[in-house]
Amino acid sequence: MFPEILTEARSLVLERINSLINAESKVSDSMLYTSTAESKMIRSALLITASKKNTCLTKSSAINLATSIELLHSYSLIHDDLPSMDNDNMRRGKDSNHVKYGEAIAILSGDALQTLAFEVITNDDDLDSDLKVSAISLLTDACGYKGMVLGQELDITAESMQADEEFIKKMHYLKTGKLIETSLVLGFLGYERFSEDKDLIYKLGKSIGVGFQTVDDYLDVFGSQKEIGKPTGSDLKNKKINILSILNEEECLKVINENHVESLEIAEKIFDKENDEDIFKIIDYIYQRKM
Repeated sequence: MFPEILTEARSLVLERINSLINAESKVSDSMLYTSTAESKMIRSALLITASKKNTCLTKSSAINLATSIELLHSYSLIHDDLPSMDNDNMRRGKDSNHVKYGEAIAILSGDALQTLAFEVITNDDDLDSDLKVSAISLLTDACGYKGMVLGQELDITAESMQADEEFIKKMHYLKTGKLIETSLVLGFLGYERFSEDKDLIYKLGKSIGVGFQTVDDYLDVFGSQKEIGKPTGSDLKNKKINILSILNEEECLKVINENHVESLEIAEKIFDKENDEDIFKIIDYIYQRKM
């Protein structure tokens, strides 16, 4: 069942993106093409849901931070799909950005989305300077050469014979998990109890992030094009390693179920199951996409 909070978060972020980008050039049209494409916006939903516990963050700032996350995610997808990277011709159920606009425009729009993501934060009048610096620091750490970029490097350079579960989990965390983790952490930006709950918040973010990518790996092999928005078997076609390079279907499902239980158990230590039910619905949805 598709949680209502995902629909709510997507609506809020799309409205903000459309207010930021005017389709007045090929680059801006290309930016909108990917950033407003049909997607679940799970990262935004995590951030906005977490922010509801945080009285130090206004709703507008939470939407801005969620928008920043989605712009960065969109930039990464555009660049990941390029022929020199993953060489995928379909994304989110339609042509990849470079297929529609050409490689040069795709690269430029990815660059522009990345810089716009930080502009959204610096222009937020509700965030004080310290919170802006903290937010930007978290995002640069998640997306930079020690984070998402390193994860993508591992993904495109690793060979199957080098893979073990520890390596794949590291790649999952860096390539996908760290930005998901940061989405959750940003929802608690300025939170008065952050120092008390910090370790649990990061632990939950990492658990969800790694679990999300594990399910993606499963769906790439056993899912459908409708479920993942692009042809299945992409990793196999491109000789990429994923969790199914070392585990069979049954073993992979066991790992997914164990991660699901772990994520819920950590969440229960931070959130109240009755008052904060949306976070539990998001977690269940992430892991049950395989069904």
